[in-house]
This record gives sequence, structure tokens and C-alpha cells, in this order.
Amino acid sequence: MKPFRRARGAYVARLTDDERAVLAAAATDVASMLAADEAPQAGDLLAGLAHDLGRSTARPDDPAVRRLLPDASRDDEELAAEFRRLTQADLRASKSAGLLLLARVLTERPGKRPSEVVVERADARAVASAVTDIRLVIAERLGIRTDEQAEAIYDLDAVPAAARQLVAIYGALSWMQESLVGLMLDDARAGVDVTPQSPPPGEPSG
Repeated sequence: MKPFRRARGAYVARLTDDERAVLAAAATDVASMLAADEAPQAGDLLAGLAHDLGRSTARPDDPAVRRLLPDASRDDEELAAEFRRLTQADLRASKSAGLLLLARVLTERPGKRPSEVVVERADARAVASAVTDIRLVIAERLGIRTDEQAEAIYDLDAVPAAARQLVAIYGALSWMQESLVGLMLDDARAGVDVTPQSPPPGEPSG
């Protein structure tokens, strides 16, 4: 794995086929964890609206998903529930879209070399956010709550053998994110536009 650099108006890293496959699978797995129930297939607009208003508003049972969809308030359960009702479906959808974008970036090969992973500037924020989401899920699985605990996981002698692959993925994503975000911050300071581009009027967003 080689860090992101600027190339041809984009951010380009180099990963092996195995690295691509493992990280893309992690992105897809987390997207699946976030996936809401499918809308009704029938063409009943009211049924679809009722489904959208009522779906996926319960507090997630999985603590890893709760780190991705945290409570708006720890002290006011009613406020937290109302916030989930209003925002959770959209948040799940946007995070899932970012994770699937990351998986696509990792599996496509538009670069000059087969090893190149190319992130367009307009996609960089979504990709960086998706990397953060995977790291949060892995952190929950590894019991990471503090910076000290995050550093300690790299002492493989203290990590159970079954968790070492997760540690390796966590480390690769951390390193990948650091190099990407560093370039984004440098470009932002230099006045380079790294904001997502909106589609022209009348065209779908994705």
C-alpha cells in the first residue's frame, strides 16, 4: 500500500489486489449493516410514505451501528427518539451510499496502473467519511474507546489471534485516511475546490 498523492486532478493511492478486496468487502459489509428495509413493491404512494416514515427509527441493537447512528441526546430519550424518527433513514442511506462509493473506488481500475486507486476530488469527502465509518465499526468490535486503546491494539502480542485481521484492516484504513485527509486539507487551504459537485438540474444525483 502506498499513500495518496495528487495526480491528474485527483487523489491516487496504490494498493495490492488483496488489499483492495479486503477493504472493499469491509465497506460492503458495513453498508449492509446500515441497510434499511426495502420499500413496498406495490405502487401505493401512501403505503410507501407510511413505510418511509416508520422504518428504521428504533435505536439499533448492534452497538457498532449505534456508533454510526448515535443518540442525539443521552439524557432525553424522547428527544433522541424524535431525532431518529426524523433523520435516521436519511442518515442510513447517505452513509450506505458513501460506503458503496468507497467499495466501487476500490474495485474500479481507471488509473494508468492496475494498482492505482483513484478518488476524484468531488468524491473525497464521501470516501473519507466512509473510511471513518468502517473504522468506527471495527473500533467497536475491538473495544476501542480512547486514543490509548487505539494505539495499544498494534501490540499484536496482546491481541487475540482471531482479532488480528481486524487490527490489520483498522491500521490500513487509518493510514489510508490520514494520507487522503492530509491532501484534502492542504488543497482546502490553497483554495482548491474539493466540495461534491451537484448534478445539473433535472439529472439524478447518483
